[in-house]
Amino acid sequence: MTRASSVAILSVAVIIMTASAIGADDGWRTEPPITYVLDYGRDHLGHPEYIEAVAGSPPTLLHLGKDVVMTHNWGPVQGLGGENQAGGKGDAIRRLSPEETQERLEGLTDMAAALHEAGCKYVTPYICSMTLGGSHRTRAGFWEFYDHWNEYLRFGLPPRPKLDPVDWMQRNPDGTMKSTYGCKPDTSEFYPPYEPNLRYAACVNNPGWRTWIDAVARLVATVGYDGAFIDNSGTQQCYCEFCQEKFQRFLRNKYTPTEMKELFGVDEGQPVPLAERPGADGELTLAWVESQRFWVESLHQHQLAIRKAGEEVGGHFILFPNGGHHRPNHVKLAFCDSDYIMYELSVGDYGTHPGLVRSRIVDDIYMQVHNDHCWQFKYTQAVRRRVKALVLTRAGYPKTRASLELNVNTAALGMAEAATFGSGAGFLLRPRWDEYRDVLNQYRRFFEEHADLYTGLVPYAQVAVAAFSEQNFYGNDKQIAQARKVTAELLGSHILFDYVTEDYFTAENLANYRAVIFPQVVYANPDQIAALTEYVQGGGVALVLGVTPTADMCLRPYDPPPLAEKLGLPQEGPAGEKTLSDGKGTWLYADQMPGNGLRKALHTALGEDVAVMAGGSEAVRFNAFVHLDEGFLMLHVLNYDVPLGVDEEPVADKSNLTLSIPLPEGAKATSAQAYDPDQAQPETLAVRTADGRAELTLPDLRIYKAVKIQVQ
Repeated sequence: MTRASSVAILSVAVIIMTASAIGADDGWRTEPPITYVLDYGRDHLGHPEYIEAVAGSPPTLLHLGKDVVMTHNWGPVQGLGGENQAGGKGDAIRRLSPEETQERLEGLTDMAAALHEAGCKYVTPYICSMTLGGSHRTRAGFWEFYDHWNEYLRFGLPPRPKLDPVDWMQRNPDGTMKSTYGCKPDTSEFYPPYEPNLRYAACVNNPGWRTWIDAVARLVATVGYDGAFIDNSGTQQCYCEFCQEKFQRFLRNKYTPTEMKELFGVDEGQPVPLAERPGADGELTLAWVESQRFWVESLHQHQLAIRKAGEEVGGHFILFPNGGHHRPNHVKLAFCDSDYIMYELSVGDYGTHPGLVRSRIVDDIYMQVHNDHCWQFKYTQAVRRRVKALVLTRAGYPKTRASLELNVNTAALGMAEAATFGSGAGFLLRPRWDEYRDVLNQYRRFFEEHADLYTGLVPYAQVAVAAFSEQNFYGNDKQIAQARKVTAELLGSHILFDYVTEDYFTAENLANYRAVIFPQVVYANPDQIAALTEYVQGGGVALVLGVTPTADMCLRPYDPPPLAEKLGLPQEGPAGEKTLSDGKGTWLYADQMPGNGLRKALHTALGEDVAVMAGGSEAVRFNAFVHLDEGFLMLHVLNYDVPLGVDEEPVADKSNLTLSIPLPEGAKATSAQAYDPDQAQPETLAVRTADGRAELTLPDLRIYKAVKIQVQ
């Protein structure tokens, strides 16, 4: 395959979001992107050369390992750095005396201050939402510390919890301790990195564990850290007495006594036990759906409790959990009030680093694949809450391939991608301080000097894609999978789009888009179906893909299913593709991705307002935001033709990219500037308004440009 022509005419259709677009919003606005380095090394404390290395290219956020006064899993121990599995044996887990612990506290206080002085804005060490190590039988590991708890009260610890740590653990329905990472504490099946000790999974609703992890957070804040990275933050499925009790309150805060009787078959005062996952042939129950919701809300409350504990000491405490990957419903509900969420993207057919993968077919013929992370950045932004996405990528896992490794150019692409599709987002770089020094400094400086380009905006798009992550509670993981397939089509077609979550799927919000894509939604409340219908009848275009809703969110079946009836779909068998007028608008239906692609399907219904690429540059991608108060549009332009691999290949610049961008009715583009991290000054671009569009040309594009278009 040959590279596409570098000269392209791109027509990017966008519809400006007016003030009414956020009528149901709580004032959410974008934030500037950040630079981010993860460093689990052990040689930080007492090593001035480490501070010097960081000072050469300090990231906005530096994420350390277990460089803490007391580790979450062992208590005060000799080992430093690493994550859960690191340092789980030998001298690393030797308990420190109170005097040694005081020395550790003082050393970390000095180190945290030095890292801030070196230029890091935020420094966060590693803790965990659930892990303990040791043996409840031999009283080793954490139990040894628990038995000596009162010797450490000088460090601000609360009174020792009365419950023994063995009673802090997540429980299976039969009361046995929940296994974690293959370790079964009830049967002494070891977790190899801890052997001869065991690894345990604590329950976030257990008062003993909550007391301890809050104490860990307060000590993190005491030494001057800005918050904590919290691993394993999405893992909670517990049937202990504390969860059972809280589940009853959770249900009765949501449902009336009449609804409890109708939906769960219980009278007032009767409990609804936490449900077990249905088997392969089992029937989905509302009790199972709500059990999952309860565990996710428990994770949410646990995050907030950790923040509160840290804030009691430091006044501000960043929450940075891990667990966004494969859990969009957790991002929306468990981590929405956290500051950041890590997407740990380890596995992919071509690794997961962003950029161009060239795979030889024969001779000089290559298959070209572009890795991107649009979904992770845009979905997190679509939640429209406090949380921002941070993405971890790899060149394969557990083994890596040199041809898929990150280099300086793809590191730049990763940071530019966070700026293009996210809000306040970041891309993880390893602590290769010499290799990444220049690019880290370049992008941090660019993001901070031009923070106004990224601050206080809202998405600017033509097409809305329903991204209903709560379908996962109902076993419908195909909804998000289909939304991600739609994403690839829209990106490749240069159509600007937003994800719309359940919370924002209203007729008022949908009215701001020319088209709405509604993929593979099996469960929907009547108001969501009514919103989509009102949108179409008011003049919109809805493309329904795959199955249509058959029941509401309480599993009450529709008879007949309203969208299926409206679209005239057969009860069984393939339905093919359909077009139906309704009021002023149009319904489109396809039982699978339209054979001629989404761009053509939407173009048929919408005409020239759909983005059309008139030639070349398939690897260029777009995203846009608008500043409602200052009246400018930010168009982010990103080139994915950036080769991966340790043998760094040059980036082939694109040239003379001509953009045609529809403007709001009656608006006129008055000026345009292109900002590029590779250039010291912004470039003024000639822009003209013709037929309701702003037309301009980018003379060159290496990796990334942010184009600011002023309109009046």
